[in-house]
Amino acid sequence: MRVKTIINSPSKTLASALAVFCFGILLGPFIPPGWWEVLLIISIGLIVSSSVVRHKTFRFTLVMLGIFLFALFRYTQVVLPSNILTVATAPSSQIRVSGTVAGEVEQRLGGQRIVLEDVALADESRSGRLLVWAQLYPEISHGDEVVFTCKVQTPEPFEGFAYDRFLESQGILAVCYRPEYIDVHPRESFSLVGSILSFKQISINRLGLIVPEPHASFLSGLIFGGSSSLSSEMKNDFSSTGTSHILAASGFNVSLFSLVFLGWILSTRLGRRKGLILSTILIVVYVIIAGATPAVVRAGLMGGVVVLSYGVNRKSSLLNVMLATAALMLLINPLILMADVGFQLSFVATAAVLALTKPLEKYLQFIPKTFELRTSFAASLSAIILTLPILLWHFGQLSLIAPLANLLVLPLVVYAMAITIVALVVSVAFVPLGTLVAFPAWALSFVMLWLISVLGSIPFATLELAHARLLAITVAAILFFIWFHFRYARRT
Repeated sequence: MRVKTIINSPSKTLASALAVFCFGILLGPFIPPGWWEVLLIISIGLIVSSSVVRHKTFRFTLVMLGIFLFALFRYTQVVLPSNILTVATAPSSQIRVSGTVAGEVEQRLGGQRIVLEDVALADESRSGRLLVWAQLYPEISHGDEVVFTCKVQTPEPFEGFAYDRFLESQGILAVCYRPEYIDVHPRESFSLVGSILSFKQISINRLGLIVPEPHASFLSGLIFGGSSSLSSEMKNDFSSTGTSHILAASGFNVSLFSLVFLGWILSTRLGRRKGLILSTILIVVYVIIAGATPAVVRAGLMGGVVVLSYGVNRKSSLLNVMLATAALMLLINPLILMADVGFQLSFVATAAVLALTKPLEKYLQFIPKTFELRTSFAASLSAIILTLPILLWHFGQLSLIAPLANLLVLPLVVYAMAITIVALVVSVAFVPLGTLVAFPAWALSFVMLWLISVLGSIPFATLELAHARLLAITVAAILFFIWFHFRYARRT
């Protein structure tokens, strides 16, 4: 396609600008530190000068180049200069640590996962966040100030997974295991985030009243994310079957839920406009109830993209929506593009759901459309196919049973989520009635956990690959070739 055609199309011009920004973020790591002022000045100069240029092609080129340099500038803003003291530059011995709890404290079977900001080592302020793995007591909450002694360490990759880069994308530069002499100073002032997280914990506790374990923990993982209350054996089964992602507050879970819910509600008399509004309200309510953590907000955005896709008629507009969502998230945190697996999986899975669900439904006529089962199955298959290269790249494993496990389990996830949410709302008025409403979700949980347990017990279900990243590139290339063939080659 010629540049002139793109210039004369506002939709494609916007798509080009957003894509250039994302590409600039991708190349950000190759920019030497200390160049941010130069990049910003040149970027502003190019964009401003484009306003006085009459030639469309030249003006378009100046704007794209300016956006590209601005993306490089934005990436330099999240890279700390080498001369700044961070939590990673700590002595190798025990040291006094103080900080404020940021975000949610994750309660796990073996202890608490705590992220600290405003960290000081030996009363000296340091940049960056600190991840602390502490014992279960004393209880610590969002906003509390804590003081303890600990040996601060830099995180390291393990089993081929770049754990250090993943933590860095969240601003975490160091870790601390088994802190001693913990002194907690509870938050005294009102905190909106703290209140939302408290409401989430109340919802989780109420779920434990209406559904027995381990189903309460499993259903909680589907809705709120997390698998801390599940046994290690069960976690291994999820890992072996490649279904661990459903226990995260993932964009795929919310996207699939939004897709199936919209398909159902638009078939009722409520109408398209009211259905879209109701779906949007449900996503906002979900984000608040689930704690509005970064992962949950990201999942909500992906669900919002699905809802918005029903409100636009042109594919080019949908492309702009996807690119705008990615660009916005990268503008907030450029590091997530290459280091945050959750972002990559959520974005690609949502794109797969939107792009491939309807085409795949044509080949799944043998699956009934009742309760949107065919749509749910097609969406699950779409996500499995397109996220395979990402899983191979980051984890270096190939689960031979994962495709079957996901195809059997994923279509049931959305119904378990929907019924559980309704049961939670009903239980506020009357707990026994909430238990009655939750019974179908309990049954679905039993089926899913049984399937995962049986499939996870199959020997040699997971292979450790010596050249997993090469295979990931190969699979991605094959998928691109198939897309190109169906998109362009068949037209000639």
